[in-house]
Amino acid sequence: MKKAIMTLAVFVMAFGNVGLAQNMAKLPEMDKQVMRYYGVRHNGDLRPAQAVVTQLNGDKSRYTYTYDEYDYYLIEEFVENYNGTDWQPAEMVTYEYDFDGNVLEQFGQVWNGSGWENATFTSYTYEDYMVKEVIYQTWDGSNWVNDTKKVYDYQDSVSTILFWKWNGSTWSSDELYTYTYDGNTIELVVQYMQGGAWQNKTRYIYTLDFSENITEITIEAWVNYSMWDYMENLVYDYQDGVYVSMSVYFGYGDPQYRMEYAYEDGNAVLGEATHRLANGQYAPYEGEIEMAYGFNYDVIRFYGSVVEMTYLDVTKVDENAQTVSFNVYPTPAETEIQIQAEGFQKAEIFTLTGQMLLESVQNTINVSGLASGIYLLKVYDQTGNSATQKLVVK
Repeated sequence: MKKAIMTLAVFVMAFGNVGLAQNMAKLPEMDKQVMRYYGVRHNGDLRPAQAVVTQLNGDKSRYTYTYDEYDYYLIEEFVENYNGTDWQPAEMVTYEYDFDGNVLEQFGQVWNGSGWENATFTSYTYEDYMVKEVIYQTWDGSNWVNDTKKVYDYQDSVSTILFWKWNGSTWSSDELYTYTYDGNTIELVVQYMQGGAWQNKTRYIYTLDFSENITEITIEAWVNYSMWDYMENLVYDYQDGVYVSMSVYFGYGDPQYRMEYAYEDGNAVLGEATHRLANGQYAPYEGEIEMAYGFNYDVIRFYGSVVEMTYLDVTKVDENAQTVSFNVYPTPAETEIQIQAEGFQKAEIFTLTGQMLLESVQNTINVSGLASGIYLLKVYDQTGNSATQKLVVK
């Protein structure tokens, strides 16, 4: 997938939003924050609803998120690519949870032009309510095959994540991430296994301010098997406590890369990545764009040149104690849908941000006027009970 949020390592490489910074004091809290988007119980009112990501060459992808209607856990991430005329399915990830709201399984599929094919499967185990082990598998055409594994060890001042690689028959240690906490500084050392011993590879030094916002990340490489040498600096800028930009320096002078954001009510609605040209001007660049949102300053990250994000306020989604059992077909829909529900009274179709588009007292609804995408279909019975499910229109 193009989106760069599939592993903890990716998050660690380019931290910078307020929420992750606030949770960096301890690895458990940091990891809980990373896992939250993938299912750990979420206390805020906002969820990402849809994101449109534009690449440097003009290609566009659209990410649409569907949530459980009771607890609002993320249950599906649906990715489409724009072919110049309409949106076509590309990828889909679904999630399963335990009773405490922790994600147990993450199942990825890709669209082959006529149907969905298995792609990835990730399983999670927990200890004392903290993630302990994550196993990643890929589909070989007939079976799930082990790929990599992460094992977590949480300590007060030093914590580790051990990465394992599947060699076809057994697991072998591959990389070791060691976090050391010291006041307003956090050090991450990445090592790799060679000759039966751990060898240094990269070091990240995070500097936090008094509000525990990350203000700078210094990245160093281990050279000549003897010393750390400077690679680059990531510098973060805040205005009134809100993260507004990140600049990447490879040396002295102006930044070589920048990620800048526009906010509405504290939520990132537009992110743009640029790089510095020889004439000193900045032009679009495909970078890792962090979109921070909500009072918890959660973050979702994409790889592209421009990201436009909308959100779902779950406090505005009406819920009833009693629900209606109904079926809708065909799905995806093209011209019209049929709703089967005992005691059907009416149906409503909403955008993922809660805007009602259609209302019908007939159980056959013409949807040809809707743009391709994902909507919410709400069905009422004659006693006023209702239920909502996803509606895909192509």
